Amino acid sequence: MNSKTRSCSGCLQKISNGNYLSCSLCNEAYDLDCANINTHQFAVMSKDKKGKWVCPGCNSKKNKSDNTNTPVVSTMGQKRNRRDLSSSPEDAGSQVDHITQRKKLHTPMLNVSSPSHIDESLLLVIRSEIQSSIDRSLKTVIETALNREFESLKFEINSLKDLKCSLEFLSDEYDKIKSDLQASEERVKSLTNSNQAMQARVEELSHRLNLVEQHSRETNIEINGIPENKTENLTNIAKQLCTTISVSPLIMETASCTRVRKMNSSVNRPRAIVVKLSSIRSRDEILAAVSKFNKNNQSEKLNTEHLGFSGAKTPVYVSEHLSPYLKALHARTRHVAREKSYEFVWIRNGHIFVRKNDKSPATQIKTYEALYKL
Repeated sequence: MNSKTRSCSGCLQKISNGNYLSCSLCNEAYDLDCANINTHQFAVMSKDKKGKWVCPGCNSKKNKSDNTNTPVVSTMGQKRNRRDLSSSPEDAGSQVDHITQRKKLHTPMLNVSSPSHIDESLLLVIRSEIQSSIDRSLKTVIETALNREFESLKFEINSLKDLKCSLEFLSDEYDKIKSDLQASEERVKSLTNSNQAMQARVEELSHRLNLVEQHSRETNIEINGIPENKTENLTNIAKQLCTTISVSPLIMETASCTRVRKMNSSVNRPRAIVVKLSSIRSRDEILAAVSKFNKNNQSEKLNTEHLGFSGAKTPVYVSEHLSPYLKALHARTRHVAREKSYEFVWIRNGHIFVRKNDKSPATQIKTYEALYKL
């Protein structure tokens, strides 16, 4: 079998799949349809049988076999021989008289001088029949394939229509969500601006409240470290403090003393004593006397023993009475100052100050943000 592309001698179409038979006599190639062989028969044919295959054109050129030996002819010959032996010539003549002889028809003789002409005519007829059969088959196959494709296209078109409806619905929903989002963004911006304004207002009010609270405490002093006792007399303790720091005890005659609750209840320390004095001058006099006493007694700073308490000595601290905000800010300032090696932290008239050393300027701490700039 030749591997290159050939043309069928029956339908004159190119054989592209390689399934064809070559005539062993004329070496012409025929596809399976023109050879009248299906694919299964072609697959099971042996190589030897394929090599001996003869095309229809070459089959028609073969000499036909003699038919004298057919059963009918042999029987008639035997009967004729028996009749000839048993009958006389006269009988034969009488029998001939009873035989009706037909006249031979004078039919025009075909031009049989050219067998190739007959073969070519037969081949053309076969080709035309094969071509028409192929055309009908191709038409049916094409119509079936087109119908199948059209059905698939219809299904795809319907699917596209559904997809279009879905996309239109999603587009509408997207537009709606987009408009809602824009409205929400505008609302968020408005709320953000309002919140910022409110925060600024709250900070302003908090600052003013701290000022008011601190102003209400401007004549107070706070004493920490005094042990608690059920029978204690806070006024006498305050007078003893004045006596210790060389201040007239009469300053405490108009003062009111009370203990205040702890800001942190988990701390195991006595509650602070708040002394409300008659004037800011009296407050500053006591605070200056305490500072002077501690400077003069570096080894024995003010403690419970100086105030007449027995037992273990504990330090006693006297400071301005701060508002809760300033008290917490003061504690945080002292912590940050230790971390950043600031030597001085003090309070003056409700204001917190820090100083790096003797040569550096003082810095006022008003907010927690100021601590990050130290």
